[in-house]
Amino acid sequence: MVVILLVNNHIKAQNAAPSATEELSVKFNDILKSDISNSKYKISGISMSVIAPDINIKWSGAEGFDSTEKTDKLSENQPFRIASVTKTFVSAAILRLYEDGKLKLDDPISKYISAEHQNILKQGGYQPDHITIKHCLQHTSGLFDYAMGGNDYIKTARKNPNKKWTRTEQLQFAMDHGKPIGNPGEQYKYSDTGYIILGETIEKLTETGLAEGLRTLLNFSSLKLSSTWLEGLEPKPDGLLQPVHRYMENLDTTLWDSSVDLYGGGGLSSTTKDLTVFFHALFNHKVFKNKETLQIMLAPNKTTINDKNADDYRMGIQQMVSKKYDVEAFFHEGFWNTIAIHIPEYNCTIAINYTNQFSNHTLSETVGLIKQLRELQ
Repeated sequence: MVVILLVNNHIKAQNAAPSATEELSVKFNDILKSDISNSKYKISGISMSVIAPDINIKWSGAEGFDSTEKTDKLSENQPFRIASVTKTFVSAAILRLYEDGKLKLDDPISKYISAEHQNILKQGGYQPDHITIKHCLQHTSGLFDYAMGGNDYIKTARKNPNKKWTRTEQLQFAMDHGKPIGNPGEQYKYSDTGYIILGETIEKLTETGLAEGLRTLLNFSSLKLSSTWLEGLEPKPDGLLQPVHRYMENLDTTLWDSSVDLYGGGGLSSTTKDLTVFFHALFNHKVFKNKETLQIMLAPNKTTINDKNADDYRMGIQQMVSKKYDVEAFFHEGFWNTIAIHIPEYNCTIAINYTNQFSNHTLSETVGLIKQLRELQ
């Protein structure tokens, strides 16, 4: 039986009995409810969106609350800071510049960053002429991660959550609090530092700023990403609900200045609906001009092929194979409990955001349900 689910839980059926659509919607919501229940209500809330056009599913929903205070119900339309899921957008924008002939992936970063930033890197023991765009995309640059390379950055941010960070300060922080992680191209090591350099590259080549650069290169308008914006660098779109609270363990960081995670490694705010729309468009050739560009983005990272302990990180996105369902998936997670994932075999895209505590339950159960529905076709 064909089931059609429309966003915002306003269910309308076409070519299907109303009871069938309602039943499937209940199943999605039950998955969210069971995740919260299984956590003994430590998980305050979950929002999720699913796009699976081969079985005519386009759904968004939410359960629980938007904060650990549990005073306001969570809505699927509430935006939230997506943290490192931003890297998929940044990577795609860099690859769009590559398509337009504005850069080569093997170009050194010294070609695109300021003289000041080159000097900071040199004083930190790096050779910017030897670090390439591709190295930054794949986290093989050898650059120490200013944000997650240790606890120093978080400790500093906690002392002054209202501080307005600059990219220069973040780059300098990496130099002051860590050493180079080997030579460029030799090993994988996740690095926000590489991505703020990619953000600077987008700014230089578009001459419009990072926010407008992402918006234009990735066709936000045609994709109708009406709830996605680079917080702190452009205005919040009109008409949006209050954001979902963000937590670092039990500490509410919602009001921390957005610059603490900005400039390329993070910074975007969005909704699960917009995330599914973007990821689905990316894998269905509506972002890049050429299909070959997606293949470049998803090509295996040579430094991780023989390293079982390393993430299988490609360019701005990670690959995994589900042993439970025997399917390949591409995804990115964000620090504040967000995941966006695409499963090519099912042509299915799922985005999930947890108010405060991550769990694998919702994703696993949702993939299982999608698999069942496909097998019933």
